[in-house]
Amino acid sequence: MSKNYIPQAFYFTLAVVGILSILSFFEMDGTVLGFTPKPVSMFSDILTDRKPELKKSLFIDTLTSKPEPCPPGVVCFRNFTEQKYPLDKLLARLLKARDKKGKVRIAWYGDSFSDGDILVSDLRDTLQSLYGGNGVGFVPITSEIAGFRRSVIHSFGGWNTTSILTNPGSGHLGINGFGYSPDSGNYVFYKGSNQFKHTSIFNTFRLFYTCDYNQKARILINKKDSRVMDLAASASPAMITVKVDSISQVSARFNLGGITCYGASLEDETGIYIDNFAIKGNSGLGLRAIPQRNLAVFDSLLNYDLIVLQFGLNVSNSPTTDFTSYISGMAKLVNKLKEAFPETPILLLGVSDRSKLLQGQFITMPVIPLLIQAQEKIAHDNKLLFWNLFEAMGGENSMAFFANSKPALANKDYTHLNFAGGRKVGLSFARSFIYEVEKYQKRRSSLVALTK
Repeated sequence: MSKNYIPQAFYFTLAVVGILSILSFFEMDGTVLGFTPKPVSMFSDILTDRKPELKKSLFIDTLTSKPEPCPPGVVCFRNFTEQKYPLDKLLARLLKARDKKGKVRIAWYGDSFSDGDILVSDLRDTLQSLYGGNGVGFVPITSEIAGFRRSVIHSFGGWNTTSILTNPGSGHLGINGFGYSPDSGNYVFYKGSNQFKHTSIFNTFRLFYTCDYNQKARILINKKDSRVMDLAASASPAMITVKVDSISQVSARFNLGGITCYGASLEDETGIYIDNFAIKGNSGLGLRAIPQRNLAVFDSLLNYDLIVLQFGLNVSNSPTTDFTSYISGMAKLVNKLKEAFPETPILLLGVSDRSKLLQGQFITMPVIPLLIQAQEKIAHDNKLLFWNLFEAMGGENSMAFFANSKPALANKDYTHLNFAGGRKVGLSFARSFIYEVEKYQKRRSSLVALTK
């Protein structure tokens, strides 16, 4: 007769539950044997809403200049620049774009918080609904999260990829921090997405590349319009453009050797575009590896009106609370961007809320408010615009609220938003942006009235 193992299985399960229950009441900081353990909370669904007191005070504005009053529900852009109205040039172009007389382009540099077009996709869609534009803008050649992203259908094969994280010394890094060289059987395919109002159809396809000698690209539009495009030899990033009344999908293939591709853009000739250059694992400092010449050339090709820097999660991992080195490194990055994108305003976002387990509950990590202070100092010292993402999420313990909402707005890592949470935060940023438009329109109307 076979042995009965049910008692052993019961005791083993009981032991595991006991261990996990004990771990639920300990903070899981640092590493163990080279591994970073994830927080455990066996009782997160039944604990009370009592919030343990933080070891450090939450964000305190230590700068002398105070922000302007904002309407309820709006987190205003804080202006540390030397200009009274640093966004006026952008806003003037935006109103022309609304009337189909121009284009506005924003470069969004971020980390895993906005990777996969989370947050950015809903922001883009909202602004395109108001000010025009169709298409997702810049897209990479390859992507680790292609199947996860909702704003474009993207597939590829036969490529060798380098990046600021894998090969920071490469001279072949594009504006998004990547370079892609074709291998045998290479292809890249993009199709408009029906997940958003303005990403399914576009009329312009742009491809960015460098090549040592004249090359050709085989482009297929809408499955039936086949073209062979000349790629002129260029040591600096160059661009070819295909315009068709209506494009729903496009694919491209390339010869081997002597060519580096940097990405493509799916867009219309007018409207607003937000190019999402988020890189998982990037603290922001990695962007210094992109050759400045390449950044400047991309600006000449695409004409950026605003640079957004959204970083901090990978800095909050550090056990230190002394951000002197990070402040210095970000200052060097800002100087590089200012030289590459002259007269383009730069908007720095404070880090999002992030939770840690304390006394059986997830609360704001004590390092978060300190990091926001450091980021605000970066904006102040380098004369940037600043937007407090932590405040826009709701402040203290907002990430725990997002993660525990029904339905959830964030993942159970208490660090990253899901698409629903991304929409919420993206719309908050949109409100802040639209408020700047409204203020500009009021100033312009007042000026017109005075001249009459």
